Amino acid sequence: MTAASAPSTASRAIRSGDPGYDAAVATFNTAHQPRPDLVVEARSPDDVVAAVRRARTDGLPVTIQATGHGIASDLAGSLLISTRHLDEVRVDADRAVAVVGGGATWAQVIAAADPLGLAPICGSSSGVGVAGFLLGGGHGPLSREYGVGSDHLRRALVVTGTGELVDTDDDPDLLAALRGGKAGLGVVVELEVALHPVTRLYGGGLFLPGEAAPQVLPAWRDWVTTLPEHASSSIALLRLPPDPALPPPLQGRFVVHLRFTTTGPAEEGEALLAPMRALGIAPIADLVAEMPFAAIDSVHADPTDPMPVWDASTLLGDLPDAALDALLAVAGPGVETPLIMAELRAFGGAITRGPELDSVAGRDAPFGLYALGPMVPELVGVVPVVVQGVVDALKPWSAGVLPNFVGAAHGGVVGRAWDDATLTRLLATAQRLDPDVLFGQVGTRVSA
Repeated sequence: MTAASAPSTASRAIRSGDPGYDAAVATFNTAHQPRPDLVVEARSPDDVVAAVRRARTDGLPVTIQATGHGIASDLAGSLLISTRHLDEVRVDADRAVAVVGGGATWAQVIAAADPLGLAPICGSSSGVGVAGFLLGGGHGPLSREYGVGSDHLRRALVVTGTGELVDTDDDPDLLAALRGGKAGLGVVVELEVALHPVTRLYGGGLFLPGEAAPQVLPAWRDWVTTLPEHASSSIALLRLPPDPALPPPLQGRFVVHLRFTTTGPAEEGEALLAPMRALGIAPIADLVAEMPFAAIDSVHADPTDPMPVWDASTLLGDLPDAALDALLAVAGPGVETPLIMAELRAFGGAITRGPELDSVAGRDAPFGLYALGPMVPELVGVVPVVVQGVVDALKPWSAGVLPNFVGAAHGGVVGRAWDDATLTRLLATAQRLDPDVLFGQVGTRVSA
């Protein structure tokens, strides 16, 4: 880890109306248009220190944004620290770790680690910021085998609410809080993350006809419980747009997207997938194949361009037939809905096991549900109700929420993610390092 650098002459403090303001506050989810009172584009840890101290002097709460994937409000009345320029990535192959700037993305880490035969525990989209992902726990395609992302956070440099730069080597309670505590703990300016010897995967997506969903979903639910920990899967009910960028057979279709990955050999992977193929449902597109780890984004094929969406989620303690029927009733074939996606992810495996002390929420939940719809002008009054309706339909089986999947539907409030003991410990750490609650109370606000 490096020490704080000298103050950067390239950092900027920008107000609304100044050149560059709109670019500085731009988010990935364009349904939210942040309008903070002041934006500081940090280019060094000392820029962050100076920004926090300025916020204390001016009496402004601090919000933090790197890629803008998790913003769920307009941030009015705040000082926004943009960390997107703190994006240096260095890989130490001998120690199998990456030292990552607080604004870097997983794509940058993968690009640096892959030539050395190493890979991070990232999510389904490498465009997401490393810091935000890890601070929320971080579930991804390798998590059933290796654990959630924050299990591999080894060290961090954090600017606290008092404007001090703290190394977690000197504050193990802070490290434990950062491993899943999400927001309200300070500004992470650098992280050290463990890497793993993963260079390839067998996997991809099967796009099946949407009308087969009543047959596919229960079969998938039963099948994922048989998978070894080095295999992972999710499934989504997708209503695809008539986008010419999509393969012609998928344009404008309602489909079931079955995603699958394994770090095992291709022959074993195909044998694991065989029960789903044995359903006898001809795929519209079969994209399952051997692939380099660097192609991991292709498995979920998440959007890469900013777009306006409204989302909601819940963890699920069980997924009986009644729960699947409830999901199909609001998002299945024959339902007229503006939903883009209703997704189920299978967890378990190494996700249930973590470090001796951390703050990861929902480790024991076997499944998670995520829904989103397009927040285009003509649907602004409809989509939030529809998306929340998907989550409400499965409320009898709800088991909390993952901090990284708390969207606008929850108003950015994540306190219910943790058990009482963990939340109490998080609050104690936050209050020690941010006595004036400059960053907002833990469990009440998400930064991105």
